[in-house]
Amino acid sequence: MPYSAKHKKQSRKRILESAARCFLHQGYEQTGINEIMRDAGMTHGAFYAHFSSKSELYDKAMTYAAKNGRFTAHLSSDKPGKEWFQEVLDSYLDLNHLQGGEMPCPLAFLVTDVATREPDVRDTYTRIYKNMNRFISRYTDYGKEKQSDEFYALTAMMIGGVALSRAVNDPKLVENLLKSCRQSATRLLNNE
Repeated sequence: MPYSAKHKKQSRKRILESAARCFLHQGYEQTGINEIMRDAGMTHGAFYAHFSSKSELYDKAMTYAAKNGRFTAHLSSDKPGKEWFQEVLDSYLDLNHLQGGEMPCPLAFLVTDVATREPDVRDTYTRIYKNMNRFISRYTDYGKEKQSDEFYALTAMMIGGVALSRAVNDPKLVENLLKSCRQSATRLLNNE
């Protein structure tokens, strides 16, 4: 008896959650399909009922992580423009995000991993970055004014600050990097 559409949808979601978690913390090369499926509580054979390749899964898992991650968690906030974005900055450039307890942002966690991937994966990364900028534009007056150099510098600082903080092994330096990025991003946001 074949599985119901609801069961297949739930299974696919479990695979995406597991894949996002594994890829975000280990990267593409270090993560195998067996590991992802074991983490999802499923067999290796079930993988091919949902995805044709590891590359396709990587692409879909990045999109899933972006839609369900730290950044998008703030989209339902009732705070106005700059207050909302300050909340995003404080949460994004925080040690809790760096440690990846919740679904971390694939833009920061996979930045170097994506650079060597197939064009379709890089296209996905580009789309996620553009969407991040659109979200900010939609929720802040800053973004609505124009997609200026400062605007891209601000989001690059967020992503780069987290990516660099993950790469260094000096806790005090990490603290200082995140704090410095938060302060500089706030100044850019307030046009100081």
